[in-house]
Amino acid sequence: MNKLYAILAICLAFISCNDQAIVVQDSAGRLNDILVVIENNDWDGPLGDTIRKEFARPLDGIVREEPIFTLNHVKPAAFKGMLKKSRNYLFVKKSDSSGVSVKKDVYANPQLGIVVRGKNKKEIAQVISENADNMIAIFNQGEVERKQYLMDKVALNTDRLTERFGFEIVIPRAYHFATYNGEIDNDFFWLRRNISEGTMDLMIYEVDRNRIKRSDSTVMDIVKVRDSIGEIKILTDGGPFQTEPAFSPYLNESQIDGKFAFETKGTWEVKNMFMAGPFVNYAIYNKEKDNWLIIEGYVSAPSSKQRNYLFEIEAILKSVHFLEVKDE
Repeated sequence: MNKLYAILAICLAFISCNDQAIVVQDSAGRLNDILVVIENNDWDGPLGDTIRKEFARPLDGIVREEPIFTLNHVKPAAFKGMLKKSRNYLFVKKSDSSGVSVKKDVYANPQLGIVVRGKNKKEIAQVISENADNMIAIFNQGEVERKQYLMDKVALNTDRLTERFGFEIVIPRAYHFATYNGEIDNDFFWLRRNISEGTMDLMIYEVDRNRIKRSDSTVMDIVKVRDSIGEIKILTDGGPFQTEPAFSPYLNESQIDGKFAFETKGTWEVKNMFMAGPFVNYAIYNKEKDNWLIIEGYVSAPSSKQRNYLFEIEAILKSVHFLEVKDE
């Protein structure tokens, strides 16, 4: 994390000679796209292979492989005009020194550029490999913030969640509060969004602290919790809604709004039916309540690409902001 903060600190601010801020044009580009600025022969060789290996690595939790980012290539001489207004770009250049620097809002706004330098191809490839995780985290954070900004413009009224759990969350109006058998449950909230290929769903609830322990069996604890809730609360036309047992979920330690959280990514299924898809789950420890807040999103769209759907869910879940507890 220290490396990440150090890289983030290297941003450029542009002021004209009369001390007036330069107004830059709006950036362009699809979410999770990165424009790679590199010479053609380098892109087609081992250096390009290194870039693709790191920045187009498969996304965790999806059975059918999809890349974290979509990479588009342009040679440095063509990096001008509209291409220079790409919201995300990775610029590879030969230099007497090696390293990574972050450029923020240089040619457009919002815009995030990362420049990778090295004396030769081998050194540049090494710099990329050593710093890939941090660079991916920087691009991902920028994309999440951009998505949250766009969602906030069309946000659903979530006062009932604030009143029940004490947090604010940004959810687009495309979602609606669903019910189980027509009943409203103030301890379990289920939100759904209809998409052309299926649905996107959110689940929010709390469980006792002793249900999830920080140990070698943490992922099994989380699976037991989500399966016990899913079997009861998620209505299906077949068997219980559960975690796919054939694929072990990915587990990472994370933070949501400064609070410790377990991040779990895996595959759900409806038992004995050909229904399955990816999910992302955050178990957030709420110190004030001494319990776990569970926020989860999952996608049911078997015939379509799912990366961008999962990304929207990630942006929603990461928008959680806990309100300050006032002393009575």
